[in-house]
Amino acid sequence: MAPDDSTPDDSEDPVAELLPEDPPQAEADLLPDDPAENLGPDPPRVPDTSSNDADPEVKRKFWSLVIVFNVALFGMSLGLMLAGFEGRWRVGGAMFAVGAFAFLRGWHGYRNVRDESDDDGGDDSGDADDSDASVADDAELQKD
Repeated sequence: MAPDDSTPDDSEDPVAELLPEDPPQAEADLLPDDPAENLGPDPPRVPDTSSNDADPEVKRKFWSLVIVFNVALFGMSLGLMLAGFEGRWRVGGAMFAVGAFAFLRGWHGYRNVRDESDDDGGDDSGDADDSDASVADDAELQKD
């Protein structure tokens, strides 16, 4: 290194000179509070549902229908992709048929569970009104 080259002084940090020092306590007391502190509404509270467990039979039916519909979605989508992209019509068609059968089975199971809950006096007041209105609409269409 040449004698006229300057070496950086490690004791002086140029970045530290650019940063402001902490304000004294008197100035810190004059600064306003964080304005975003009270800006929005309080977050909603989630009720404790540990004591409100569903009936085990309803849970079993729900999860069995979830599995059946997952099989239906998987079979139908994979079957269509195998037939469309790979040209494997037999395997893709069989997978699609399994998925379609699972979907129909799941739909039938869902309708049975819904009808059972309506018979038990479930809280689905909107469903019963909608089905009565659709039956009335079908009857009017058949008259024409």
